[in-house]
Amino acid sequence: MTQHGFAVVGAGLWGAQHARVLSTLPEADLVAVCDVDASRAEAMRARFGARHAYTDLTELLANPEIEAVTVATPDFAHSAIILAALAAGKHVMSEKPLATDLAETERVVAASKQSGRVLMLDFHNRVSPPVAALREAIASGELGRVIHGSLRLSNTTFVPREMLSWASRSSALWFLGSHAVDALRFVTGDEVVRVQAVRRDGYLKGLGVDTADVHLAILQLRSGAVVTLENSWVLPPDSPMVFDFRMELVGEKGAAQVSTADNGAFRKFSGGGLRTTDLFGSVPAGPGRIGGFVYEAIARFIDAVVSGGPLLATAEDGLAATRILAAIEQAAATGATVELLT
Repeated sequence: MTQHGFAVVGAGLWGAQHARVLSTLPEADLVAVCDVDASRAEAMRARFGARHAYTDLTELLANPEIEAVTVATPDFAHSAIILAALAAGKHVMSEKPLATDLAETERVVAASKQSGRVLMLDFHNRVSPPVAALREAIASGELGRVIHGSLRLSNTTFVPREMLSWASRSSALWFLGSHAVDALRFVTGDEVVRVQAVRRDGYLKGLGVDTADVHLAILQLRSGAVVTLENSWVLPPDSPMVFDFRMELVGEKGAAQVSTADNGAFRKFSGGGLRTTDLFGSVPAGPGRIGGFVYEAIARFIDAVVSGGPLLATAEDGLAATRILAAIEQAAATGATVELLT
């Protein structure tokens, strides 16, 4: 079997997810990892058996063994890496968002079109079983025309206070909202055309994290359906899981709900109260295989590079998500209703 060379940029929590897949599937050869912290880069190289550890992106991109790059850096540090990788002739998969600025996102999309290279977004909820089931229920007509719904993707305070050293340079809207609005577009096959929103600040800032506590938005879709959206970073730290993802859509013929945060199949009491585990994102798999929708999403990028398989989510999907989030920020800042051109 011919292997294709891959590299991971960003040796943090999610970069390790990338490296695990790229070091497991037989079509992929994990050539290198890169991080501005040399010790982290070396630790991830050793853990997953990569041949090189870099702290300089330019040096990594000059390596002819590397055909494709995955980007798992903080939210605000995606676009420059994507642009450099595309310019170097590499295929790219990036975590969301493409950029936290609409004009910069449009620049990335334009560069992708000109490059002739693959650019995929890791919108992994598209292969989450309950999300896929909701999409099927809508596409089949089982629920009828969607009238209204709600969508919550929020974190406990552990994320901005302890997990992310860079939380002040992002927000729950960008960190979580990117996934949320893409999931909404994916399951409905519809586009957001009008946005109203509010933002609340103060609690996290009082704790030394200079970012919003929560964004709440009302999204009107082209079909006329209305969906409320919550992206919060102030859920209680003793919640059963670090995230809470729930979606409900109500149609003319029925309703459907998704809740991946606490399915009740595994419950743990080992200090600190009730804890549960995500049983969809990562599941046991044998040698040379990978299980769970989080890993399946990354594997789709390997398929795209190796055999021209379909992209899980395109650069245009990333642009659509950024447009919605930018509109939410604008609506929250001005109090005005923001119209989107789609």
